[in-house]
Amino acid sequence: MTGANFLQLILVVLILMAVGIPLFSKLPPKRLFKPLDPDEEEYKHLLVRKEEVLLAIKELEFDFKTDKISKPDFEALHHKLEQEAMAFLEKIDDLEKQLKKRNKTSGAA
Repeated sequence: MTGANFLQLILVVLILMAVGIPLFSKLPPKRLFKPLDPDEEEYKHLLVRKEEVLLAIKELEFDFKTDKISKPDFEALHHKLEQEAMAFLEKIDDLEKQLKKRNKTSGAA
């Protein structure tokens, strides 16, 4: 075996050790992400849904102004979308209070 081949063999062994030791060692694995909080995920979902409903209201108003929808249909749909938006806002407020309470208690501990 020549000197160059011997150096290549040593280099391959060192690379395998550098890759293999972290993979196969008995050290506890590091977490690459934090666990999802269901309340925070629901809060984010509600914010998205609120924006969707508000956008739907704007589109409905535009359709009414351009005479694409009748007044009775507009009023019924507008009322329904307003109720939906209010329900989302109430849920968002409740979740914000819960999250603030939990953050205060976990921060104090």
